[in-house]
Amino acid sequence: MCIRLVRASILALVLLSAGGLAANADDGRPPAPSGTGHPPASSAIPLTELRPSDIRTTPAPTIEPDFGALAEPHRAPAPKKEVVLFVGGYGSDVNDRAFDDLAARFPSSRYDVRRLGDDPRFPYDTYAGVDANARVLTDEIRTIGPDYTGINVVTHSMGGVVTDRAFANGLSSSDGVRTYVAIAAPHSGVDYARVPALVLPMIGPVKDIVRAAAVAAARDPESPAIRDLATARPIRPPTGVVRLDVSLATDGLVNEFDARDPGVAQRLYLPANPRELVDGHGGSLVNREIADLIVETVSTHQVPPDRRDPITRLVAPLLWDQETQMWRRLLLLITFAALCLYAVRWFPFCVNAVDWLDRWCGRFLRSHGR
Repeated sequence: MCIRLVRASILALVLLSAGGLAANADDGRPPAPSGTGHPPASSAIPLTELRPSDIRTTPAPTIEPDFGALAEPHRAPAPKKEVVLFVGGYGSDVNDRAFDDLAARFPSSRYDVRRLGDDPRFPYDTYAGVDANARVLTDEIRTIGPDYTGINVVTHSMGGVVTDRAFANGLSSSDGVRTYVAIAAPHSGVDYARVPALVLPMIGPVKDIVRAAAVAAARDPESPAIRDLATARPIRPPTGVVRLDVSLATDGLVNEFDARDPGVAQRLYLPANPRELVDGHGGSLVNREIADLIVETVSTHQVPPDRRDPITRLVAPLLWDQETQMWRRLLLLITFAALCLYAVRWFPFCVNAVDWLDRWCGRFLRSHGR
């Protein structure tokens, strides 16, 4: 009897436990803590049909790493270069290739090479007044200056006077100019401008004959630039700018007196070949020693030690003095010939012929843009 009661009790407990589990699974709520039950629901809670095996998830997208960006090395910005700005002389042209030999000596990895007048924004008329060209030079330097770590100005002949005037009118090292090297520059004016500026207005009826002969041989002796070159004067060396003057001893066009530039180091060299012997003015642009000196000055931003040999130091000044005297005698002869032509024109039997020749020479000048 007792055994039957125990079995009945165990069976009842099992049935009650099974019923509680079914209720918990049906109402969708978490099981209550031990010894408690759910309060009766006011409405039937629908049974869910979701089962763990029925839940589907979308796989997360896989992002491929960009190894190309990692493989690309970081490139530092290219360092700024310096610029070498050439300024030509009287009657020169940006396409005359006068500075080609010198420009080739500056490595493109470190320098950009420009020439005043090759940028149409900054036109350089070598027959125009020095002041106007000085303003153009200053404008170009101040425009391009921020693009470079330094500006190095290298001039020839009248280009030196234009650059002098630019410094006199406000150009300075604060505009980025670091060196200024003048080749054969008439800082103190030039005889071959002073005489035409004085004589040509006096011989008006035959002036075009004289000018045409000069254009055929070299350059027009009448222009605003000539009048400015006749009165050019040296300036005080600009503060913070390395200055150097160089010439060939066979340059009689810009002689030893024309090239005087107080306070500035000057190096005088002997000609190295027949071309430099005959034309010391133009030959100074191709002389190897002068080119070496200019490149060293620009690259170091200081005047190099004087490495000229003793013979050059002794002979060059003597030769330049002789060239000065010879070219002055030549100028005197030309002047005398021009005055004689003017006198001949006043003879009655010569006036028609001289006037006809002067008119023809005028047409010749105009055909050459003068």
